[in-house]
Amino acid sequence: MKIEKKFPGKRAVVTGAASGLGLAICERLAAEGWKLLIVDINASRLAEAETRLQALGAQTLSLVMNVTQHEALEDAAQILQKNWGGVDLVFNNAGIATAGTIEELTEEDWRKTIDVDLWSVIYGCRTFSALLKKQGSGHIINTASSAGTLAPPEMAAYNVAKAGVISLSETLKVELWRHNIGVTVVCPTVFGTSLGDSITDSTRAMELSLLKQLEESKVTPHHIAEDVITAIERNRLYVMSQADAKWGWRFKRFFPETYASLLAYLYRSK
Repeated sequence: MKIEKKFPGKRAVVTGAASGLGLAICERLAAEGWKLLIVDINASRLAEAETRLQALGAQTLSLVMNVTQHEALEDAAQILQKNWGGVDLVFNNAGIATAGTIEELTEEDWRKTIDVDLWSVIYGCRTFSALLKKQGSGHIINTASSAGTLAPPEMAAYNVAKAGVISLSETLKVELWRHNIGVTVVCPTVFGTSLGDSITDSTRAMELSLLKQLEESKVTPHHIAEDVITAIERNRLYVMSQADAKWGWRFKRFFPETYASLLAYLYRSK
């Protein structure tokens, strides 16, 4: 069922909405006249995004917000209830990138990565699931990463956070089914996004490598966004757009010891 027929109220909230995948999702929905509550910590980017989305046909509300604060997300839910009587799609999309060996990653790196990439999703799911249950419908979409399924080296904090998002989403898929609430988790590998903006003044080899991969990727946020919309329409749990995401996940699931040994060999040989 097409998304506009599935959710005729056409109401969505998107965190990390001012750039990258969040903005691509908003643009896709704006073209169909959705009501969008767009959330981001970057005020100037958010203002630019709002202007762009309104020009595309969206009705918008915007919030400059730190998604690691549970109370802020509760405020967003209240705004949605007051202005639009609820919400249909909840995109917990805000995130940052961190990379480095276990010795290089500081406690601050760990705390910031877990706070933004995992706790904000937990807060979003807790807050909005209550609202969706009252409505008896809706869909939660959590942005994770194939880092959470494939566990590449020198990305421990990021891997742990994204693995948590995947596990949370898998749990909620079952838990919320009887309430007519769908759950989707997005697990891309590297694509052309603004995620690298969270890596500043880095001298860590893995972070520099990640920045280069982000710049060179031919996969755009709009490619991923279309797959996300399709997953919502089909009520699918996983979105793994790229071939390396799909086959890496399958290989690891069927041959976990071989996968770990191969990854270790390739890492040792680099």
